[in-house]
Amino acid sequence: MEKVLVCFNVVTNSTHTPLSSEFSFKPNEKQCDPKFHQKYQQLVGSLMYLIIGSRPDIGFAVVKLAQQIANPSNNHYQVGLYLCRYLLSTCRYWLVYNGLSNELLVAYSDSDWGQDHDHCKSTTGYFTMLAQGITSWLSRKQKSIALFFTEAKYMILSDCSCQLV
Repeated sequence: MEKVLVCFNVVTNSTHTPLSSEFSFKPNEKQCDPKFHQKYQQLVGSLMYLIIGSRPDIGFAVVKLAQQIANPSNNHYQVGLYLCRYLLSTCRYWLVYNGLSNELLVAYSDSDWGQDHDHCKSTTGYFTMLAQGITSWLSRKQKSIALFFTEAKYMILSDCSCQLV
């Protein structure tokens, strides 16, 4: 919990999206400093902790940050701080379950076919809802390369269906 608070003390301007519209991760060409590397790992670890229990809305952004954990750049760290500003501006968001709605289990899934140009893998995600509240969520890079748009969609539908079962 302390690591997250440190993140909030560093940021000043709030934002209303988890990633900026100019978002683009490029691998770091130089080797990063070990102290900076540890600082970046702490930031990403704190953000991962938030995803697990209460903030599914930052899943995609944190996955992108975690993909750079081996050799982050200052640009990657700045994107992490941007995400902290988003968390600060949305700190009053919470998960709500409406038992009176009588809504059954609902699931949504999506995939971005081959947008990772380095590894040609798709990023996929899904979430399930019960009583108008989110019950489970996932955002990650697919395990194998989808050769077609439809194949990428089938892969995430399979993952989502397994979660529903």
